[in-house]
Amino acid sequence: MNKRPKHIAIVRFSAMGDVAMLFPVLRAVLAQNDLEITLLTRPQFAPIFSSITQLNVVSVDLKNTYSGIAGLWALAKRIRSLKPDHFLDLHDVLRTKIIRSFLGVLGVSATKFDKGRAEKKRRVLHFDPGASWLSSTHQRYAEAFRALGVEVDLESVTLEPHSNGRRSDDISNPVQSFLNTLQTKDGAIIGLAPFAAYPGKTYPLDCSKALCTALADRGHQVLLFGAPGPEAEALAQLTQDQKKVHLVAGKWTLTQELELISGLNLMIAMDSSNGHLAANFGLPVITLWGATHPSLGFAPFGQSKDCQLCADRGEYPKLPTSVYGNKLPEGYEDVMRSIPVARIVQKAEEQLN
Repeated sequence: MNKRPKHIAIVRFSAMGDVAMLFPVLRAVLAQNDLEITLLTRPQFAPIFSSITQLNVVSVDLKNTYSGIAGLWALAKRIRSLKPDHFLDLHDVLRTKIIRSFLGVLGVSATKFDKGRAEKKRRVLHFDPGASWLSSTHQRYAEAFRALGVEVDLESVTLEPHSNGRRSDDISNPVQSFLNTLQTKDGAIIGLAPFAAYPGKTYPLDCSKALCTALADRGHQVLLFGAPGPEAEALAQLTQDQKKVHLVAGKWTLTQELELISGLNLMIAMDSSNGHLAANFGLPVITLWGATHPSLGFAPFGQSKDCQLCADRGEYPKLPTSVYGNKLPEGYEDVMRSIPVARIVQKAEEQLN
């Protein structure tokens, strides 16, 4: 573009982890530039951005209001009514491609970000653990803004605990009361989110229970994060006979879960959204990688490579098996077990100290 837009409409509908990875980028863009940004995303993801007061968030119901081709045409017209100078597609799937084409008909210029699909697939097919890491999703988001003439310096973004606008007096009373009951003299409050989108990225339940026990024996309080329903029901088993292990999944709203995360000292997560949500609070995050690998670009923001604990490629030489972890070769069902509990506990103590 010849002239930097003053109002950019951006879109990212899913998955939650990819949506959460927008947070530090938008913080940087709005802090470093005089412009307006409108984010279109699913209603359930809006709380992630509630602390960025300069950001306009528009909730988009794709299942009802904007379903089908007719719905996407209506959505394109709604986007035009927002009067953006430009539309930036930070999702780039069939649905958003259609929206871009409709906006072109309506006279709204549009571009997309580069997902790097081809280079990620090549990296998986010819994996070299010593090769330089690919650009992260955060960096790819930022580059899409730079292509519009927008300044984005991610290196200057510092996300301290509670820096995204949450202070103790911003946390709702139920959450604050719960956090107060967890305060201990010597131990820390640690989040654990053992589930992920696919089995090859999920820490087994028995290993998770052993991890909870090991952390509790060291005086730490453990909060279990996950989705309502089957995940929450499975996680409930980990709290049995454990006074210092607490089920969070399915008991709180996303806004309240974010408040809980802001009160943690450390998060232990898989290649999943919880790690990204915690990183947005400037918390240390230990990420466990099974069928996937952090070098493909999905590591949480601002976390060191030392906190990315990967499955054993000596035992499972085909790792990573795919970009998103949805492919698991025969015999790789126990890949996550090759990340020992003792290794996670040691890394946790290092981060806490």
